[in-house]
Amino acid sequence: MNQIQHTLAKALIEEAPTLAEHILTLRFKKYPIKDKQLSDRQSSTEYIMKLVQLLGSSILLSPSEREEGLTIWSIQTARYALEYGQSLDVAMQSTIFIRSEILHVIERIAEQEQTSIKEVIYIIQEMNQMLDLCFQVFTETYMESILEAI
Repeated sequence: MNQIQHTLAKALIEEAPTLAEHILTLRFKKYPIKDKQLSDRQSSTEYIMKLVQLLGSSILLSPSEREEGLTIWSIQTARYALEYGQSLDVAMQSTIFIRSEILHVIERIAEQEQTSIKEVIYIIQEMNQMLDLCFQVFTETYMESILEAI
């Protein structure tokens, strides 16, 4: 493990509440809530906060341990979205903002610690793989549940 992974893990875990609020503010600014659109800001904040914290703690785990924890979170979150009646397009609106805000944290830490470009690229690749896994499993679970209900 390199130092940036430990620093990033700590930052994501500690800053998760603030990051989640900021992510949702950006989301609702770009995608205002439409009439009759289901939205629960408190639950959304909690789910994003848990994801950011999970990503932080997962960066220190082996790939198989990461996959297991992230898959569980993604399945649970997809099921919640379905139970709540949230459409897939609305459920996925935060994804670009989650990725962007995490990249800002990586950038800030890399500058503070004068991290090499090689290490920064490595940590971004790791984070992108984790996020892609979450969003893929979420979408698959959501769509499989819809198809089963038909």
